[in-house]
Amino acid sequence: MARKTRTSRVVWLRRAVQTAFVLLFFYLFLETRDHPINTPGRGVTLFFRLDPLATLAAWLGSHAVPAGMLLSLVTLAVTLIFGRWFCGWVCPFGAIHNFFTSLRGARTKEKLDTGGFSNWQKTKYYVLAAFLGAALLGANLAGWLDPLPFLFRSLGTSIYPALNDATVRLFSWIYNANPGVGAFRVTAVSEPVYEVLRRHVLALHQPHYFGNLLIGFLFVTVVALNLVRARFWCRYLCPLGGLLAVVGKNPVVRMKRNAEACTDCRLCLGECQGGANPQSSWKPAECFYCFNCQSDCPSQGIEIAGARAPSWLRSFFHPPKPERLDLGRREVLASGAAGLGAVFFFQTHPLGAKRSFNPALVRPPGSLGEDEFLSKCIRCGECMKVCPTNAIHPGMLEAGLEGMWTPVMKMTIGYCEYECTLCSQVCPTGAIRPLEVAEKRKIKIGLAYFDRNRCLPYAYARTCIVCEEHCPTPKKAIWFEEVAVLAPSGERVTVKQPRIDPELCIGCGICTNKCVIKGHPAVIVSSASESRNPDNGVLLETNDPYRQ
Repeated sequence: MARKTRTSRVVWLRRAVQTAFVLLFFYLFLETRDHPINTPGRGVTLFFRLDPLATLAAWLGSHAVPAGMLLSLVTLAVTLIFGRWFCGWVCPFGAIHNFFTSLRGARTKEKLDTGGFSNWQKTKYYVLAAFLGAALLGANLAGWLDPLPFLFRSLGTSIYPALNDATVRLFSWIYNANPGVGAFRVTAVSEPVYEVLRRHVLALHQPHYFGNLLIGFLFVTVVALNLVRARFWCRYLCPLGGLLAVVGKNPVVRMKRNAEACTDCRLCLGECQGGANPQSSWKPAECFYCFNCQSDCPSQGIEIAGARAPSWLRSFFHPPKPERLDLGRREVLASGAAGLGAVFFFQTHPLGAKRSFNPALVRPPGSLGEDEFLSKCIRCGECMKVCPTNAIHPGMLEAGLEGMWTPVMKMTIGYCEYECTLCSQVCPTGAIRPLEVAEKRKIKIGLAYFDRNRCLPYAYARTCIVCEEHCPTPKKAIWFEEVAVLAPSGERVTVKQPRIDPELCIGCGICTNKCVIKGHPAVIVSSASESRNPDNGVLLETNDPYRQ
């Protein structure tokens, strides 16, 4: 069987472009690490603004998107011309899948047998239909599997923290052990390297996130599936790939097979990333334009060329039958109905029906009302990664299944810095609206209260003023009342018992975070009195007749 002699220049160009976009992604990712307050790196939301699925799902759910998200129209315009070029050349997650696919140890025959189109590749279109169906009723679930939020969330809350911790431990061990040979010490090399990493790569403080194990497990599983099938995620699961496939189902730039030159060796199938059947009935909706088929063809029987305008225009909605997306109307409608049905189940939960408020559901400052928030949030994790105190975490079931992996404040890990507006600056969809510092200081994200069974002045008759000392509001939201109490010894002592002024407390959580009682602090922040939801209040209005 004839084989190619070398990789073509266009394949090397594609690899270079992929590498450049991956490096850009990781550069922007690292730009969200520790920075001076309120100065996030520039352009950190670029890839999310290029994501048409994030834009479409947010628009269907809330009927509005930030102007910056319209940059995704460029992606769609390019897709009309070049097909799923974004998947093969730009998407950083696609490049990662491509790399791990290259590690497959499959034999040539196995690659040829599995390289062609499979009906299972239709799954991504049904996943897309389900997400869009849910978005119509205000549940933006696309972020669960949208590749760009999936990648950033996985790296930011699981992979990066683990690598950061492992790196610090490794260099700390080298520093403490100080190994070497003769007069040479390894630290002479390791310490300069560590200094560079500390300045440009490592986090200033080790981040920790709830739910990191599940998120990391899903990421590792998805990446490992590339060892089973080439670009498994991109072929079978990716909803963004499904959307781009629908838009680019009949692109201007097309692959053409020269029947006279083709020897039916099927080598073009061996490294086909998308299962696009280049050897027979080419399927443009599945093609990533990786050019592997053209490079692998020993007889140069495959070429990429532009379609003639008149015939292309006539066939845009009706491409040749072998190339069409034959999804089946019933399957698409059933998938969309499944997404719609899921929303109805979500809304029968007490939280979804607004018949109950979860006190643990504390959102970052600037978050929209819960319904609108869930219709816009794509679960990208930008706000979590950029938070300087590590207070924002991927939610689990605090807001029900619909709110999975949306940002939730965990005050036992961090707190909301009084002067910080970083999370509102990096939200790509406006689920957390932009805030100025002056406005942010006045926003209530919750309300603190004391657990008198654990608070030292209440439970143990010992004065403690740590919570009041750290309270950041100009007029302290925590004040004290001197009370004579009976100590365990039987002696009468006077202690300062803390009180909360609900008009001044903004729920920043620093009192919880700094409380001397660890594990379950004596002062707790609940979502009560949050500015974004007037119905979740604790105080009666001043004009209420019962207060007069």
